[in-house]
Amino acid sequence: MKGLRVRRLFLLVSAAVLLTACAGSQSASCDRIAGVRPGLCLIDPELRADAPMDSFPVLGEDSNLSLADFSGRVVVVNFWASWCGPCRVEQPDLNAAYLTLPSDEVAFLGVNIEDAETNAIAHKREYDVPYASLFDPANAYAAAWKGVGPRTIPTTIFVDRDGRVAVRVFGLIGRSEIIGLADAIASEVARG
Repeated sequence: MKGLRVRRLFLLVSAAVLLTACAGSQSASCDRIAGVRPGLCLIDPELRADAPMDSFPVLGEDSNLSLADFSGRVVVVNFWASWCGPCRVEQPDLNAAYLTLPSDEVAFLGVNIEDAETNAIAHKREYDVPYASLFDPANAYAAAWKGVGPRTIPTTIFVDRDGRVAVRVFGLIGRSEIIGLADAIASEVARG
């Protein structure tokens, strides 16, 4: 019973943070997106900021990756850590959305923050994460995203095909919301 109350409190706080964090940057008219909670809106294209394009090490690999490597696609960027309980709860939904969305239109990129590499790799194996994650133990990459850090994860940021932040979700996100938001952004006309 106590665990249920704690989870409800966490969900309420997450929703409040989400609505507060997003309220100032959304459009005056927030069209309802199928499968997405009311009030979760895309940022008007004219108000979108460029996403950080820094190259960072890929977790468990001897290579680097950047958002620029996904040019022309919507990118679902999920910030997580192995010690983050809510991150563990949402991972199956991220995996399912990844397997559902067309890879030629939507890419996924994890960003592991403030974590030990061995723990992060174990998390990826345990949850059979099908996409790459950047390894950011000092939160250097996360800090470039304004407001993302160890106290705000899980955080999922959707980047449009032009490399701009289209929506920020602080807290848990489900499969239908990931798919709904990614589809809505993918259906936008890219800047020419």
